[in-house]
Parts: sequence; structure tokens; C-alpha cells
Amino acid sequence: MSHKEVDQPPMVGRQAELRAVRAALTGPPAGRHGALIAGSAGVGKSRLSQEVTAGLAVAGWRLLRAHASGSGTGLPLAALAGLIPPPASATPLPPPTPVRHALAGLRAAAARARSVLVIDDAHLLDEASAAVVHQLVADGTVPVLVTVRADKPVPEAVTALWKDAGVHRIDLAPLSPPQTEALVVAVLGGPVEGRTLRRLRDAAAGNPLLLRELIASAREAGLLDRPAGLWRLAGPLDATPRLTELLGSRLTGADPAERDALELLALSQHLPLPAAVAVAGSVTLETLERRGLVAVITTDGQQVVQLSHPLYAELLRAGTPELARLRHSRQLADAIEAAGELRGVDVMRVALWRLDGGGTVDVGLMLAAAREAAYLREYELAARLAQRAYQAGGEVAAGLAAVRALFQLGRLDEAVRRCAALSSSATSGAGHGDAERTQIAIQLAVILVHGADDVAAAHAALDAVAAADPGCREQIDAVRLYLRAYQLDCSVVAPALTLFHTDGPVELRLAAAGAASCGLLLAGRFTEAEQLLADVVPVARRHIGPGQVQSDGFPAAIASLLVDLPDVAGAQAAAESTYQTSLQPPDRVGQALAAFFLAKIALLRGRPTTALRWANEAYLVADDVQLRGVRRWAAGLRLQAAAQLGDRAAAGQAAADLDRHPGGPHGVRLFDIELARGRAWLTTLTGDTDRALRLLEQEVVRHGTTGAVGAGTLGALDLIRLGGAAVAVRLLADHQPPHGWVLGRTVVDYATAAATRDAEVLLRVARTFAGYDMPLHAAEAATLAAAAGAAGGGDGRVTAVARLFADRELARCERPTSPALRQGGPTAGLTSREREVVLAAAGGESAREIAARLHLSTRTVENHLHRAYGKLGIAGRAELHAVLTPR
Repeated sequence: MSHKEVDQPPMVGRQAELRAVRAALTGPPAGRHGALIAGSAGVGKSRLSQEVTAGLAVAGWRLLRAHASGSGTGLPLAALAGLIPPPASATPLPPPTPVRHALAGLRAAAARARSVLVIDDAHLLDEASAAVVHQLVADGTVPVLVTVRADKPVPEAVTALWKDAGVHRIDLAPLSPPQTEALVVAVLGGPVEGRTLRRLRDAAAGNPLLLRELIASAREAGLLDRPAGLWRLAGPLDATPRLTELLGSRLTGADPAERDALELLALSQHLPLPAAVAVAGSVTLETLERRGLVAVITTDGQQVVQLSHPLYAELLRAGTPELARLRHSRQLADAIEAAGELRGVDVMRVALWRLDGGGTVDVGLMLAAAREAAYLREYELAARLAQRAYQAGGEVAAGLAAVRALFQLGRLDEAVRRCAALSSSATSGAGHGDAERTQIAIQLAVILVHGADDVAAAHAALDAVAAADPGCREQIDAVRLYLRAYQLDCSVVAPALTLFHTDGPVELRLAAAGAASCGLLLAGRFTEAEQLLADVVPVARRHIGPGQVQSDGFPAAIASLLVDLPDVAGAQAAAESTYQTSLQPPDRVGQALAAFFLAKIALLRGRPTTALRWANEAYLVADDVQLRGVRRWAAGLRLQAAAQLGDRAAAGQAAADLDRHPGGPHGVRLFDIELARGRAWLTTLTGDTDRALRLLEQEVVRHGTTGAVGAGTLGALDLIRLGGAAVAVRLLADHQPPHGWVLGRTVVDYATAAATRDAEVLLRVARTFAGYDMPLHAAEAATLAAAAGAAGGGDGRVTAVARLFADRELARCERPTSPALRQGGPTAGLTSREREVVLAAAGGESAREIAARLHLSTRTVENHLHRAYGKLGIAGRAELHAVLTPR
């Protein structure tokens, strides 16, 4: 069988684009990010790419070809599967995530020779593959040459290639009439009769692929002849200018064997040549190749058969009868299995085909594929595969895998019903049934606490099996500690750490680590929490078993740690990373938690508008997937953000949502402090400050009695901001934050200074908050400092600098409002122009730069600065910088 590439039409009318693509790939290294060719179907994107890659291959470049596909299999990283080496079979360390493994494999491939990553129809990339490609380009590993349909949705990571990563975008327009006519002549290889030329040109409408297909169809139908050396249409064209209709006409000429081969390739996306020959036959494939319907390409040393254009696959899949689809699925699974040991994505491909094809089910294959799907966060697929494995005779492990996937999908009631059914059908004899029911009860308890927000029900599920299986006692104990931590009981830390440091099963250690990390974070023991999280991440990596919920929670724990350290920049990076990872494949639980922490971070950074946007998303996603606790906590953040914006309507809606989902004594209370803070901030809009202080005082005391003094300190911080500094001083004396926690010590200093109206200490606290990247808190403390200085008649310089500092920090915020800010007054008697100039000078601008930006003379700027320095009581720019520098 010949595997020569299908004849290509010559390049006509694309010389400028060809030069641009070549320059983007072979130009100076600093700008060698690659090219993205965009256009409508058939406009010549692939043809232009092929022309470029042919030249690169001749020049010795290595072509790394990925295979985007719209087959609908939903397999992550499928497009890159042919380029990624299989993971090491045995290693003392946990294997990397699929994305990290893909990055490592492609970086190694690109390092072996001068390479370019080539992807046709990149709009069909799965999100995981698109993210990997973007990362490779962004870090300079390899340039890319990609094509995309301009009329199709494109993954965000592909769009970011040309928007953010330096890839040169080239938009291909349809050929002009003269260009189309020149192409007709070139394809036919000789002069063309004028009317024929016009008819073909008008039918193609500037689309080179359609033109090529029209000519091929006319040739096959015997409609083109060449009398006197002049090409001419001998009859009417029987196809319309619509590409899909034309391609459909092309495909109708296939005999049954050819049609089967085409449908197999449409369903599989691509097949290794031996497998393709096995299912379709070499003679049939060669016939289809000669007709231009399939192509044989070489990818990283392996010959692969695929349809010559994705549009063929679209038409074929839509027209394949159901019985034929089932038969093709079985054939494909047989062929791939016969090729050798299944690994990675192939396990999932074969399992899907077995699932869709019917017949005997290999329970082990289905369960392995379900685990791989769960690891990749493809929960819909994981639920299907695991449930099929269980129905085919799989043990309780398969049923529980389906339950975990259902929970992740937000199908909470179904997951709970499945647990009940599994428990009823658990086998008995020799204690085996008791062990199974114990595992089911543990899984049910985890679902009830995370989803149903009912700690008491979770305890009851454990109580029902506590005496049945002594071998699971330690694991039950670990889950109980986990549940206690979720109700603010920080006494769980010591026993949980003991269990974590045992050699017990991974799910036991993860539950213990979850309990210990919650307790440490609540108590403000952040140094210990940081060490624990560093220890547990390697244990949690790639875990998809009973402890997966705990495993998935550790990124959120890390974000929580960084928020309150405070390391605002680190928290932002961690939460954004978790959020982006959660979007594709969809991890709704991770998305809700990440959005929650992004809202918390935005509040710290004085950005209530941004906080409200993230808190709304956290609430909506949590509501979708029935994470009732997260939904409640997000409502608390919505209240805080809306109140700080002065938005009564948004605050009223958040309060109504919180009232509808109040939680109760058996709910998860990890972030109950946020609810109290939200309700307290709501009263700033109604004027009932005394009620706000009482609400917060009660919550801080409640947290203190359980040892959750870290979370309680955050409530005390808002007491200060809302005018209750004296109350905060008393509470912090009774429930002191750990000495090593810098934010906690700052809150103590803040409370004392605000209660005693010590302007100098308040200004020092303001500078500390600014150094933490907490500009609203800094502005509030500085405003209190200015008010205290003005009232006390002390050092006027402190008052003036404090007001200027407050203005500078407020400029970094999103126009918030708060009781503390309302105590401010004019900025040290500065005019608006003096204030603008002096703040620019504090930011490092020279007088000349300020003058140019404000359209003033340099002398005028210097005069404004001189007067401002006098009003502020400082000697000049150096002293201005010193007093305004954050600590």
C-alpha cells in the first residue's frame, strides 16, 4: 500500500502569508513563538501550514504533530497522546499529574532537535491539551504552528497564544476572484474555458478547499473534459456551494467496505496504521487514500491513518446508524487491545468503546478507566465507567468509585441513595460484608459533611458501623477527628497528627491530615500548618480513592494558610492556579472553593467589587453542586463585599440567601466567622452599630472557647474597623493569637492603639497593613491615626502624613466605604493639585515626569511640592518616601 501524501493544490495568492508564517517560526529567537492561522473552513489554513512544514522538514526541523479532534470522546490530553511517552512503570516517588507528565515529555521531545509543534484545527483541542500547548509556548520550549476555525469556539488557552504568548496571528481571507481563477488553472494544469472558469470561481466563493472538492467531484462524475486542450464543464454541477453538502456528495460514492472504513476513522479520530489495516483492510484504505478521503501521516515515527479533513468526520458521525456505531466501537476496541498493553489514554479509549459497543464487559478495564477518569477530573465519564463496572459484577470498590464521581458532579441525593443500596447489597460471611459496610459508611459520612452540611448525620453514619469492623477503627477515628475539626474543635490537632504520622492506609492519613490542618489553621498555628501541608501534598498526589475529597481540599487549605499568614500575593497565585485548573476538566468543587478564596483575597486587598464577583460565583457553583456549607460561607463574603460597596440591593440579596441557608448547630462551621463578619458589616448600612459589635463579640468568644483563636482574631479585626476597639482589646486579651503569627500580633497592636487613640502607633500599623498588601485596612488605620492626631492636638506632622497615607492606600482600592474611613477629613490642607503632585512624587516620579504627565511646567510642579512639604512638615522627597513606605 502506498502512503504517499494526497496531491495538494499549488499555493496561489498566499505568498505574503507564507512569508509571515516562516518569519514567525524562523526569525530571531526572542520573537520565535510561532504562528496561528485563522480562517473559515476550507480557506486554506491547513494548506498554508503544510507548505510551511514541508520547507521546515527539508531544512532539518523536527515536526511534532498533535491531533486535535471533535470526536466527542471527551478524553483529556487526547490530542497530544501520540507525543507523550508512557509514564515510568515503577518509581519510588508518586507519578506526576497528566499535565506535568505531558509537559515533561514534550519538553524532552523538543530538546532533541530544532522542533516545531504543529496542530491543525486547534479549536478542537481539549482544554487540557490547549493548556499544555500554551505553557510550552509561554516558557519558550517550542514554537507552534496552529490553525483554527474563525467561526468556531476556541479554547481560552489557544486564544491566549496570540493575545498573550507572542504567537503571530494570521487571518486568511477568501481568495479574490482573480486568485481563485489562477488556482483553477493551476489545479487543472492548463487553460480553462471562460464560462467554466467563472462557474467554478463563483461556486467556490474564494474557498480553496471547496474549489478543489468541486473539481474532484466533477472529474469523478465525468463532467470535465478537455477538448482542444481547454478544460470545460460538460454538464451542470450537481453540488451547491455549501461545503458540507459537497463533501456529503463525495462520501455517497463509497461502497459498503469503504463506508465502514470511513465511519471507523470518524469514530476513532486516528488509528495506528497496523490497527487501521486490521479493521479496514489495506486495499480499501489505499482506495480511499487515492480518492483523497484519508491520509497517512507520520507522527513521532509512527504512521497514523486519519480522515483527510475533520469535516468528513463530522458528516460521517452524524450519518452513522446506531447499530453500525455499536459494531464499530467493538471493532476499534478489539484492534487497540490486540496492538499491545493498554496505557493511559488508550485504557480510557478502549473502555469507552467497550461501554458504547455493548457485549461482555471487562470489570477490571472499566474500573481502571474509571480511576483514570477520576484522576483527570472527568467525573461524568468516571461515573459511567464505574457504575458499569459495578453492574457487571464489580465489587463495592467500583460502586464507591461511582458514588465519589456522583458527589463531585453535585448529584448528592443520588450518591446518598447509591450508598444505601451498596450497604444493603454488601456481601456477608467471614466479616467481609462488615468491612465493606464500614467503607461505605465512611464514604457516606464524607459526603454528608461536605455536601449536606450535616456533621451530626455524618457521625450517625459512622456510629452505625463502629462496632462491626475493628480493623477499620483507626480510619473511623480519623474521620471523627475530621468532623470535630469542622465544628471548630481545635483539640483534634495532637491525635490527628499522631494518626497522620503512622504507616496506615493513605485514606486514613489524609483524613487525619485534614483534621490537623483545619485545627492548626483555625488556631492560627500557621508555621505548623505550613509544615504539615508540605508533608501531606506528596501523600495526596494522584490519590483517587476514598480520601479523594480530603485530597482535593488541600489546595484550598494552602490558599487559606497564605491568606491569613498573610501572604496575599502567594494566596492570590495559589487560588488562581486552583481556579484555572478546576475549569477544565470541570472540577466544580474545586471551582467553588477557589472562587471563595479569591473573594476573601479581594476583600483583603480592598477590592469589594472583585470580591462580590468571586463570592457570587462561589455561591452559584456551590449551589449547583450542593455544597451547602460553601454556599453559606460565600453568602457571608457577599454580605461583606456589598456592605463595603454601600450596595444595599446586593447586600439584601446576600442576606436573604444566608437566611434561606442558615446552617444550624450541626452544620460545618469552618468559616462561620465570615458569616458573623458579613452580618456585622450589613448593619453598617442600617446604622445599628451596637448590634454589629454584639454579633462579632459573640462569635469571637465562641471561637476562643474551642481554641479557634486564629479565626476569632479576624473577627476582632473587624470589631476594630467597625468601632469596637475596646471590645476587641478585651477579647484578644482573653483569647490571644499565637505569638509567632504576625497578622495576629498586628491586630493586637491595632486594637490597643485604636482604643487609646495613639496616632503614631496607628500610623505604624497602617504602614504594616500596606506591607501586607492590605490597602483598605491600611487606609482605615491611617484615617484613625489622622483623626486621633487631630483630636489630640499632638504632632501635626503625624496627622498630615497619616491623611496623605490614607489617600495613597485608598487609591489602590475599589472605592470602598467603611465606618473607619468616614472619620477622615481633608488631606492635611493640601489642594487637590498639591495632593496629586505629592502622591506622584511619593510614587517615584521625577518633577519632569510629573510635569509632562499633568501638562505643567517643571517649576510649577516644584512649587506645588514645596508648599506640600511645608504643610506636611517634612524636609523633602527623601523624607516623604520614608514616612510613606510600607513596613
